[in-house]
Amino acid sequence: MSSAVRASCGLYKMLLFAYPRDFRLRFESEMVTTFTNLICDEWEQNGLPGVARTWWSALGEVLTAAVPLHLQSPIVVAGSLAVLSSAALFAAMFYEMTRVCGE
Repeated sequence: MSSAVRASCGLYKMLLFAYPRDFRLRFESEMVTTFTNLICDEWEQNGLPGVARTWWSALGEVLTAAVPLHLQSPIVVAGSLAVLSSAALFAAMFYEMTRVCGE
């Protein structure tokens, strides 16, 4: 296994922290094994472009799987709504202040 493949596998293990803890504990071993097999195969067959495609897929999976899994948590939803509402309120206040001060 080349150093690039080893580095990719190590980085992927860190990427798994984007997934919720329960999910990670249940599926981490299978995910790492699958990713390692894919990276090794792509490296042997297609070189760096194949590795890049595998990484593109892994990063896309974080957006399509890890983020929605986190959004199922009530704490994450409440925190997200609080941040979004605060940002909207700040933007509205900033807009009004610039409108009033600009007159």
